[in-house]
Amino acid sequence: MPEGITENGLTLDSYNTILEGLQSELNTIYAPDGDSINFGSETPDGQLTNIIAQMCSDIRELIQEVYNSFDPSKCSGVVQDSRYALNYIFRNGGTFTIQNIDIVTDRTVELQGLDGNYSDTNAAAYTVSDNAGNLWYLIDSTTLESGSHSLPFRSKSMGLVQPVIGTITTQVTTVLGVVSVNNSVAPTTLGVEQETDSQFRVRRERSTERRGQNNIDAMLSQLLDLDSVSDATTHINNTSTTDSTGTPANTVWVIVEGGANSDIADVIYTNSCGRPTRGEISVQVPAVSGQIFNVNFDRPTPVPLYLKFDFQLTVDQDATDTSGIINTIVENLTYTLNESAETSKPTCVAKDAILQNGGGGYALNMEISTNGTDWVDYIPSASLANKFVVDATRIRVNVIEMS
Repeated sequence: MPEGITENGLTLDSYNTILEGLQSELNTIYAPDGDSINFGSETPDGQLTNIIAQMCSDIRELIQEVYNSFDPSKCSGVVQDSRYALNYIFRNGGTFTIQNIDIVTDRTVELQGLDGNYSDTNAAAYTVSDNAGNLWYLIDSTTLESGSHSLPFRSKSMGLVQPVIGTITTQVTTVLGVVSVNNSVAPTTLGVEQETDSQFRVRRERSTERRGQNNIDAMLSQLLDLDSVSDATTHINNTSTTDSTGTPANTVWVIVEGGANSDIADVIYTNSCGRPTRGEISVQVPAVSGQIFNVNFDRPTPVPLYLKFDFQLTVDQDATDTSGIINTIVENLTYTLNESAETSKPTCVAKDAILQNGGGGYALNMEISTNGTDWVDYIPSASLANKFVVDATRIRVNVIEMS
């Protein structure tokens, strides 16, 4: 197929095609009698043709990059920043790790959260600490009755903060009535220093309706564009009865991870067309008319996901220490709100984790569970607010030696 731009896009020759064509032309010129030139890698002719072919291939890769830069779905880096700015979408900076923490109380207590100051690194809120000294701030102010409650906290520091299960146990802010604190599940989101090209691309694809008004798509797009929001989903029940999600008639249900309460409430109010809203978090939004509207929404509910698989060795090696593979899986296996769990995704992540930790085998027989006892290959999300989370204590790797 000839090189160039056609109705199918840009077509360029591969390295092997270039090399074969170059060597064929040289044979036509210098070996017309059919006695082929020796293009072995140790010969001067072989080395020269390979160098020229590599140069030509590098130039084509540059051409491909330039061509791809005009496609918002393929561009990257600073070109991606400039292309997406045309949609008024900008790359997010660093984000915080979000961690649900269990709080046990023996009476009614009021805890101060960050609320509208979610992104303020100097804001005051109910604070706890892990055994490494990392501080965690309560995201939403709340009043708790006696009992056990799971509430979302964010790390004080922006970027990757990865706590170990059962290590956030110290109260920095002492509140009478709070008996204990503990993180029994993995973080729902790990913080990052800056939004990556792939994350920015996914958000842009979900945010192209942000300029619309008063519709569910515009609401989702604008929520995802808020500072420090890492995930969100929206649902509207247009029927006259409560639907299968438990949402009352003619009600809007929004679940948001990260972000300031006031910013989230403003977006919901702007796009909900006066419909009632559902959720545990309640924010009062003043209207231009002077009325005060109560806007409700929810935070994600983390669902611990168990994994187990066989690590089949293909070389003779000691693979008893699988901690590196497990930690890599935890860092890279993430789920979005209401995403179902199936075995193909963790299998691919496990494959990459094995390669990153020395290789020498492959993952097979992946199974998943929500209780560590009943193992299956597919688990649907039970609620729009659910989000599967993975931690090192719930991953089992069975090493199988070479036969």
